[in-house]
Amino acid sequence: MNLNFEFVRRLVDQPPAWAEKTLLKWDDAFPQEQKDFLSLHYWIESGSVNVHRVVGTNHWDYQGMTWLSVLMSGKRMKNNLQDLMDDPRYYLQSVIRQPSIYYNTVDGLNFYIGADGNHRTCLAKFFLGEQEKSQLHNVTINHYQVDTAFFRCYQQLKLIVQTMALKVDLNPEISSVGREDTAGWKMDRYQTHLIWKDFQSGRVLKLKHADAEQKLLDLYLEMNATPAWVSLLKKLLPWSRASSK
Repeated sequence: MNLNFEFVRRLVDQPPAWAEKTLLKWDDAFPQEQKDFLSLHYWIESGSVNVHRVVGTNHWDYQGMTWLSVLMSGKRMKNNLQDLMDDPRYYLQSVIRQPSIYYNTVDGLNFYIGADGNHRTCLAKFFLGEQEKSQLHNVTINHYQVDTAFFRCYQQLKLIVQTMALKVDLNPEISSVGREDTAGWKMDRYQTHLIWKDFQSGRVLKLKHADAEQKLLDLYLEMNATPAWVSLLKKLLPWSRASSK
């Protein structure tokens, strides 16, 4: 417990409304099974983050804890609290941070603590809140964009393959298609295909998103779906409409 710090006692007595919110899991925002559907990764060495939009962490020790409980009992919080008391400018100015503080996001709105910075982020939320400020500067940001529509199509295809007991192996394959960068930032672009391996016919198909949507529609037709259901399915699958024109 860190109640020997007046700063902590003050916050325990009058906690902000968000103090009892729990830290969410980064793996829930960017699950392992979606990594092959990454379309873009933007990395910036020195950016700024609104600490009040930090909602979780990649560190399993702190996932599920409340921000107030991290403040009171974080493993290295005592030392970080003393550093705050000694030099509050660390949180107010764009200083060199060693080690760096890392943030991950998939939507640019909700941020998760990455490789380092759990204690300092917690302190920044409380301290900057008291100062009526929001931005923590000179932090490292990883922004991941996932093709969630393609991922959902893949899941539907896997389900229908299982339902129809098809002798098919279906797996995503991701490849890098380009990079932009200069000093301090980079942006990598990726493309995903589905590898459709039919053991009965021996055919191997490499499906783009549009191809996968059409394959899904074709399989539903093979299942002798009703005309009404097929009509609805066409409305739900924009790629099938485009390919029929």
